[in-house]
Amino acid sequence: MKRPLKFTWKHCCGIVLGLVVVIGGIASFFIHSETMRSIRVAREQGQAVAAGFAQAAEEYFGTQVEEGIIRVDARQSFNQAVEVILLGTTRYVQVVLGNAVIVDSEDAEWTSSIPLYLSGETDGEGMEMIRSVEGHLIFDVIVPIGQRHPEAPIDAVSYARVGYEVPGLASHIQSIRLAGGSIAIAAFVVGLACAALILAWMDYSGTIVSPFNGVIQSFSQARTSGPLVLDEHLKKVTLRGTAVYVPPKPFQLLALLIQENGRVLREDEIVAILWPEADLADSRDVRQCVYLLRKRLDDAIAGAGACISNVKGFGYRYDAACLEEIPKEREFAALADM
Repeated sequence: MKRPLKFTWKHCCGIVLGLVVVIGGIASFFIHSETMRSIRVAREQGQAVAAGFAQAAEEYFGTQVEEGIIRVDARQSFNQAVEVILLGTTRYVQVVLGNAVIVDSEDAEWTSSIPLYLSGETDGEGMEMIRSVEGHLIFDVIVPIGQRHPEAPIDAVSYARVGYEVPGLASHIQSIRLAGGSIAIAAFVVGLACAALILAWMDYSGTIVSPFNGVIQSFSQARTSGPLVLDEHLKKVTLRGTAVYVPPKPFQLLALLIQENGRVLREDEIVAILWPEADLADSRDVRQCVYLLRKRLDDAIAGAGACISNVKGFGYRYDAACLEEIPKEREFAALADM
């Protein structure tokens, strides 16, 4: 019969570390994916606003740019429309057509941290997330306007630039991180509890010997006497970690002797307890039980059966010290024969 697997605190630490890695990875993936989803939605909104400004500017000023004359009244009316829009989530707007700055309007809150003038050629969309001193998040979106006119200078630039703030984006991202952390902690606690329960059950069933063995034995009606453990709930005897099969009556005899804690029991006392309703039971039945019990213990570890001591003229008692004195070599020899 094989000895149960010894499960140490190192194994427990390995389980804890594994839970931390797995749950931490899942939580990080959740936080990252949800954060990127929120940012993607905000980016799409910012791009839509910038594209709208680019289209409006192109339609409003396109003919004037081609003619090389941008009317002052048209620019003023467009600026007034922009000022109204700036009352919402759009923090600043800059429109440049053929290097001519049509609109350069901004929210004073962002003046110190956002350079509005862009020089150089813009051949695509650019975007940069900006954090203000107040902790808000905006998207700096640049959208090119139309195609360069053939008669325009080679370095002519036409674009619409918008600073778009998503209300509550910063707090929403923070909420995602807090939710991910809370879920990770809860999952870790639940996983740890489940792992502990599994270990406890495996220990209880005799598959392993865990660091919780002492506590489990106290709840499972297990009696420990030196290297011998007797579990009355599971009807199991373990000797130095080796499970020993003991038949019912010898098992009851062993439990009785251990319970008496070394007191000598007469044969008639044992008969009265083990066979309370059997009129024909006598000392011979007691001796047969003692023989079977000693044999089972000796089969596990040579000499272990001597713990059932016969006090001549008086009866039997359990001698725990006898098991402590058995050399380790006998234990190994017994295991080799199995």
